[in-house]
Amino acid sequence: MKKKLQGQVAIVTGASRGIGAAVAEKLVAAGARVVLTARSEDDLEALATRLRKEGGMALAVAADITDPEQVEEVVETAVDQFERIDILVNNAGVVWPVEELAYSDADEWVFNIYTNLIAPYYLARLVLPLMLDQQFGRILNISSGVAVRPVKGFSAYGAAKAGLDMWTKTLALEIEGRGVTANVLYPGMVNTAMQEDVRSVDTTGSSLDFSNFHKAYAEGILQEPAAVADMICWLVGPWAKDHNGKVFTAGDAAWAEQVRRDLA
Repeated sequence: MKKKLQGQVAIVTGASRGIGAAVAEKLVAAGARVVLTARSEDDLEALATRLRKEGGMALAVAADITDPEQVEEVVETAVDQFERIDILVNNAGVVWPVEELAYSDADEWVFNIYTNLIAPYYLARLVLPLMLDQQFGRILNISSGVAVRPVKGFSAYGAAKAGLDMWTKTLALEIEGRGVTANVLYPGMVNTAMQEDVRSVDTTGSSLDFSNFHKAYAEGILQEPAAVADMICWLVGPWAKDHNGKVFTAGDAAWAEQVRRDLA
């Protein structure tokens, strides 16, 4: 990517593993200074340390992003250390409860909404004034096809992602022409711990059917985190400057090929 993001500052949530860790690596390689946040302090610090040893600039800030005070600490740390914020990648997410709604755990259901919908709002609300003042910013929300295609057992996840899509599109209208953009990515089924968790669910005696997840894994057609990270870098980089309020899907073969060409 030839340091296309040189000098920019990015916040990546859910950065301790999977897609978040992969995108942190790609952003650093592109020259960005990256603030990594997740709940797993040890994993987060290990990644930040490795990125610094490789010559990057990475800072780990462990936080529960469902807590607005901890979110404030993440943003304040980024500003204190780097004096600006150019990129926000709202990647952190939880899939639980994966269960028929009638038998779901209420606390888990609400926590899902807080993690997948409310937390991205907290972060965007705090970084937007900075981005608007500097007349530059990129907000990318990682969503899911479940937002538009209901899947039994995913009532909380689907509702949260549908809400995330709509507030992204609404925000895009509000910031149009002000140097800041907000977009959505559907990464598809990715070879992560979350996918492994879904495949571990015992659907015996329920109406749930996750055979498509097992089939995708068995056939080796899950997206790899590094490939999704390339798409994210494209969306927060100069290649996507004219896109705002759009939903991108990893399954769009023409766009995926464009990403490969542009980042080559």
